Amino acid sequence: MRAAIRGAWPEAQEIANTQLGDEALAPELMEVAIQQTAEYLACSSPIGVEQTQEILSRYYRNAVRRKKRATQRLLFRGSTREIEFLLPSARSFESAVEADIDLGKILDETPPDLRHAMLMRLGARSSWKDVASATGKSMDAIRMGCRREVERIRKRFGVQGPGPKV
Repeated sequence: MRAAIRGAWPEAQEIANTQLGDEALAPELMEVAIQQTAEYLACSSPIGVEQTQEILSRYYRNAVRRKKRATQRLLFRGSTREIEFLLPSARSFESAVEADIDLGKILDETPPDLRHAMLMRLGARSSWKDVASATGKSMDAIRMGCRREVERIRKRFGVQGPGPKV
């Protein structure tokens, strides 16, 4: 095993330097590879130094790949100025926030049972039968109430034309 480690060590340092950019990681990764190789050799028949070196190199390359994947997930390249440039500005969210506030105000004027029914039907896409049983009203009554409420909201926004089929 020692002879295999001595033979694989220069290549291991080179791989750590080229693949990970840090030669100092080689001992840590080699330790993992040595442990895995020892476990493999304990369960197999005796083999020569060259074969042991091949197995050790394979486990080492796997350890390098795992380390590379782990660091790639956490690697942030660029300066904070570049990152801020890539982020959407707060102004792009203003219209969405204002629409949310407006919708909240408009729905505050809607009776709670109709608001619940509209959210069930239009938001959760529940059937009219489910909406009627949840509100305790007939299907036709709740459907007409929702239709009138949607029309009221459309007039409030100044939207013309056919609305969603409620």
